[in-house]
Amino acid sequence: MTEPRPTVAPESLADIERALLGVLCVGLPPARAAGSDAFRVDYVTARVLGLLEDEAERHLAGERVTVAFRERLREAIGALSEAGILADQPAGAPAAPGGYEEGLAIDVVEPDAHPTVLDRHLAQECMETLFRVKAVYPYLMERYSASGEVWRRLRAEGYGQ
Repeated sequence: MTEPRPTVAPESLADIERALLGVLCVGLPPARAAGSDAFRVDYVTARVLGLLEDEAERHLAGERVTVAFRERLREAIGALSEAGILADQPAGAPAAPGGYEEGLAIDVVEPDAHPTVLDRHLAQECMETLFRVKAVYPYLMERYSASGEVWRRLRAEGYGQ
């Protein structure tokens, strides 16, 4: 019998880890399927982290994330994967959009850094923590709403069937 993993609280995570988990919990569609880089997990996470730091564009270089942020994000994904909270997906590898669930459609995660969430409870807590931040709420809620519209369109077009 395996030992139960210790419970992790959002407050014990680094800001970038908390932002990433919260963003992954929002349910962004894969950017490629959505047809817009505005749904890239790295982009949304960079924007959220910038808002948490009172400088929305801090980790962005135009429509892309900075190289330094991309490195920090890869390190955060590695740390969360090592802790058993995420399962990292190498670029170009198939991954179930929105997390690991049997029966979900397979899409290629490139150009997203879209790891699979293994601890959905923690990710949900992180998302709720982000929604309580006044500077983050409007942006993240807009991404959530836009994601729902994209998912409806994708399903109507037969995505996942």
